[in-house]
Amino acid sequence: MLRGLGVGRLRAAIGTAWGRAFAVLWVTQVVSEVAFSFALPFLPLYIRELGVEDVAEVGLWAGVMSAGFSVSMATMGPVWGWVADRYGRRLMVQRAMFGACVVIGAMGFVQSPAQLMVLRVIQGSLTGVVAATTTMVSLLVPRHHLGSALGLIHAALFMGTSIGPVLGGLFSDGFGFRASFAATAGIFLVSGVLVTLFVAEPERAPEEGARTAKDASGSRGGGLLRRELLGVIGLMALIRFASNAPSPVLALYIEQLDVSGAQLATTVGIVVAATGVASTFTALTLGRVTDRYGRTATLLTCLLAAAAISPLHAWVTSVWQLLALRTLTGLALGGMVPAVQAVLTDLTPPSRRGAAFGWMATASAIGMGAGPVVGSTVAAFWGIPAVFLASTPMFLAGAAALIAVQAVQRRPKEGRPAGA
Repeated sequence: MLRGLGVGRLRAAIGTAWGRAFAVLWVTQVVSEVAFSFALPFLPLYIRELGVEDVAEVGLWAGVMSAGFSVSMATMGPVWGWVADRYGRRLMVQRAMFGACVVIGAMGFVQSPAQLMVLRVIQGSLTGVVAATTTMVSLLVPRHHLGSALGLIHAALFMGTSIGPVLGGLFSDGFGFRASFAATAGIFLVSGVLVTLFVAEPERAPEEGARTAKDASGSRGGGLLRRELLGVIGLMALIRFASNAPSPVLALYIEQLDVSGAQLATTVGIVVAATGVASTFTALTLGRVTDRYGRTATLLTCLLAAAAISPLHAWVTSVWQLLALRTLTGLALGGMVPAVQAVLTDLTPPSRRGAAFGWMATASAIGMGAGPVVGSTVAAFWGIPAVFLASTPMFLAGAAALIAVQAVQRRPKEGRPAGA
């Protein structure tokens, strides 16, 4: 991806207003993802610290919290998208970062799983850093740089999720889980201040407001109800479902592999980080691969690879085997989300970009919520290894959805209205 942009072009971009704004957004994306993965991957262990001893009950609590978070995020995604299109895109980045600062900081003071559950729901209603940042980037960056910029933003995301769990695990083992939430709040505060000081609101085209009003009253929902667009949004939900199903029980699975309690959080952080490191590599190299083999072929390969790797997790007998499989899974996941979001950008006009990414955030939230609920339920009834077996059909369903989207796009246009 960096090669596709070119060192000279990269230096030239930094010399422009949009390039400097993008650089700040890239840094804050990394920092925000470090913050999210600094404490939240250890919620199952924190739940046990709050007095829940049974492993199955801990997994169920973690799953329900993920569901509550995702339901509130899914509900508010389109609302925040509409607010972004109407009142400003930078405002949404600030809302997500400062909101996370307050709510995650408060998680360090809870005394019961129920109180933690309430804060997770509130967090879901205020969050959305990735969607807000991606919307800003899609409007700030010139179109001929957009593919590289989206790849870099998602590399930033994966980079943050690689660094965060390791730092968070070491910090939690040394200072405790409550201190980790306070540190996370401080990270989000710094990120929000950086955006406020150094990123300006993207300029609106003179006709954008008129188009937005026209789209809002159009019979086709401003072009957001096209079958191929709905298919892309559905594909995002499937990807998020399959990739997040193991999240509430992964720490418990690692514990079952005879990891000592003193090193448990650090080990969990390393395993989670392996997925992020591998995903970062894929996100950075995706541009060259898609240029040679095509976006659909690359995305389909990633989905099928994940479907093949997922069931192998059920038969691991050591942390090292699990670490290797999570790394391979990260390589596959890193190629999925940037490609799906690039397709969404191509299918939507600037005046509806916030709404489009709002609906994609809703789809992501549905997948991120349903996946852990199903995963924790499967683990409670059939054991943790069964979760990885259950993820496989969802990756295959995502591949089928991608093929269906391509079939709609390739359909002969005669008999179809222009832009349908």
